[in-house]
Amino acid sequence: MQTPELVRAAQALQALIDNAVTQGLEKLPAERELADQLGVSRNMVRRALEILENEGAVVRSQGRSGGAFITAVTESAPVSSTLFDAHERKLERDLNAIKGIPQMLAEQGFEASTRVLSESVEDASPGIARALGLTAGAPVISLLRLRLADGRPLSLERMFLDADVFPDLLTYSPIGSLYALLATHYGVTVTTAEEHVEVVQASRQVADLLDVKPWAPVLALRRVSRRADGSPVEASIDLFRPELTRLIVRTVVG
Repeated sequence: MQTPELVRAAQALQALIDNAVTQGLEKLPAERELADQLGVSRNMVRRALEILENEGAVVRSQGRSGGAFITAVTESAPVSSTLFDAHERKLERDLNAIKGIPQMLAEQGFEASTRVLSESVEDASPGIARALGLTAGAPVISLLRLRLADGRPLSLERMFLDADVFPDLLTYSPIGSLYALLATHYGVTVTTAEEHVEVVQASRQVADLLDVKPWAPVLALRRVSRRADGSPVEASIDLFRPELTRLIVRTVVG
């Protein structure tokens, strides 16, 4: 139940968010500091943040580097030019470049690490079979990996490859760049990739792995990569923490 006091606290927090956006800020102060600013209890701040999170104004994450991250820009708080001056430390995910996450992290000065959560050969679902040009039920290699940047969970990768085209792939280390592994051991070079980007909600299992709140929004990149002749190499879906990721797209005007 939303009491008048809770409604006022949520409105006051929204005003703080509006002001933060105009300054190019992406994260609210800690709950204790917010409570002091608003003159309410930390529990009241926490309940007000829940309301704003349900409305899509903020996304909260747990952990030492967590907090309430601003996700919405309201009409009363138009986008400020100071946003171009923000230099938050995020992975810049270049959608025009075909690179593995470890390579991107290393090039941008992050300490990259990987946890292999599962690796197996399984029957292709109809969707995966269609993406890889196979029949449903054909054997595919399945890899589930958690990528970390400076020790913090960044992305969760689930990828599938044709088991007949890449025999014994799981005997090699799946920790590093998959593309480098395919080029080195199979002579297969990925030249193009089609990616679809959308925002989805993190299930409880995904949220636990990425260290975010259950049902928090995450960036989903669905990809099919191909060789120069157009034949598919890999189908995958990557889930990124949005507050740690910046997407870059270059457009040529013709």
